[in-house]
Amino acid sequence: MTRTKRMTAAVLTLVLLLNFAGCGAKNTLFDRVSGAGKFAAESLTIYEEKESFAAEPKTVRDAKQAEVIFGALKDVTLGEVVKTDDKYTRYIFTFADASGSKMSFTLREDGCVVLGGKTYDALGTDTVFEAAGIDPDEETAESKTEASSEASNAQTEPEVTPEPEVTVTPEPTAEPTPEATYTLVDYDGGVFTMQLPQGWQIITGGEYAGYSIRAWDPNDPDVQIFYYGELGPYFKSAEAKAQYQSMSTSNDPLTYLPVLEDPTLAGCLNAMDDYQDAYDGIMPQSFAFAKIQNMTVLSETPITTPLASYAVSEASILASLTSETGAACTGMFEGSILDAGGYEINGVDVTPSRGAANIFGIIAPEGKFETVAPILIQSLTSFTFTDEYIQEAIRQGNMQAENAAEVSRRNNEMMERVVNDFCEYIRQ
Repeated sequence: MTRTKRMTAAVLTLVLLLNFAGCGAKNTLFDRVSGAGKFAAESLTIYEEKESFAAEPKTVRDAKQAEVIFGALKDVTLGEVVKTDDKYTRYIFTFADASGSKMSFTLREDGCVVLGGKTYDALGTDTVFEAAGIDPDEETAESKTEASSEASNAQTEPEVTPEPEVTVTPEPTAEPTPEATYTLVDYDGGVFTMQLPQGWQIITGGEYAGYSIRAWDPNDPDVQIFYYGELGPYFKSAEAKAQYQSMSTSNDPLTYLPVLEDPTLAGCLNAMDDYQDAYDGIMPQSFAFAKIQNMTVLSETPITTPLASYAVSEASILASLTSETGAACTGMFEGSILDAGGYEINGVDVTPSRGAANIFGIIAPEGKFETVAPILIQSLTSFTFTDEYIQEAIRQGNMQAENAAEVSRRNNEMMERVVNDFCEYIRQ
C-alpha cells in the first residue's frame, strides 16, 4: 500500500476528535466540551425524544433567555458513568451563535447527561430544566436516585456466596471488549482494498468518483461504516423540480431526481430516504444506503477539503440518530455539498446542479459507540483504491489526480495523530 494512493476517511475524524479530546479528569460539563466556555449563545432549539418518539421542537429566539439557559449548563458537574437506558426522555439543547455555529447538550429526564455516547450521573441539571421551563418526571428522578443508592449499597456490602443449587451466569447483554468484538482482516474488493472487521458484510455501488461502500456487523447491524463518493444531482427546491417537470418530456430521467433544499451535510443525511427512493427508481444497480432517522446534530465544525472551491458547505458533525432497527445511535460524519451553478426561469433556479461528495460515516449504538469507534475509524481509513483504478478513473475524466494526491497527503499526515487523539479521548 503506497502513500500516494490512499483515498480514505481520516479527515472525517480530525476536527471532531481534536475538539472533543482532552487530557486528565474533567468534572464540569463545559470542561468536557471544547469551546463551550467561549460560545456565545444567541438562540436555542430544544428537542424532546424518547425511544422512537420525537416531540415538536421548542425554539427560544430571545438571546437573553438562551444565554441564561446556556449559563445554567456551565454549572453542571459530571459524576460516574451510568447505564444507558432508552426508557428515559432525552432533552437535546442545541444552541446557535451569531455565525450559525451550533453546540448541543443532551440531558435525560432523570438528571443524567449524555455526552459522546456515554451517560453520566450529574448535578445541576435541575437548574437547566428550570431555566428552560421544563418539568421532567419527578418520579423518574426519584427512581434513579433510589437505584443509585441501591447500587452504592451493593458495592459496599460484602460478597455473599450463593446457595449450592444456585447457578450464576453472566449477563447476556454484557458488551465484550473491542478487541474481542472486532478483528480487522485484509479485504480485497477488486478495485479497492481495506481492513474490514472479520465476518462483516459489505456492499458496493457506483464507479470511479461516485464509488460507494457500506459495511456492517451482521450480528449488530447498527454498527456500520460507509463512504459515498458522490450523491446527486439534486434539485434545489420542490418548486424547481415541479417547474422542470412541467417543461420536460415524459422520458426525461432527470424528472425523478430528489430535492435537497438544505445545502448542508446534515440536510443531506436527513434527506437520505428521498435519495434512496430516487436512486432505486433511476439507477439500474441497487445499493442500500445507511438509513438515518431523527438525526440531531450535537456538534458541527466547518472544514476545508480539496473540494472547497466547488463547495457551498463542508462540515464534520457528531450527531444522535435513530437507526433502521429503532435503536438510539451516535454517528460521526463528514462531507462536502457542491453546486455547479444554475439557470433561472421566472425567478426559479430549475437546474438540478446541487450534489454531495466524499461523504464518510461511522455509526454505532449510543452505549457502544466509544468502545467500537477506534476500530471503525481504523477500518474506514484503510479504504484504498488501487493504482490501476485511479488511473482508469483519471483517463475516463471521473477523478482528478491532484485531488486524489491531496487527500492522500492530508490523510498520511493526520491518520496516526487522529487515531491516537481519539483513543486518548475515550479513555477519559
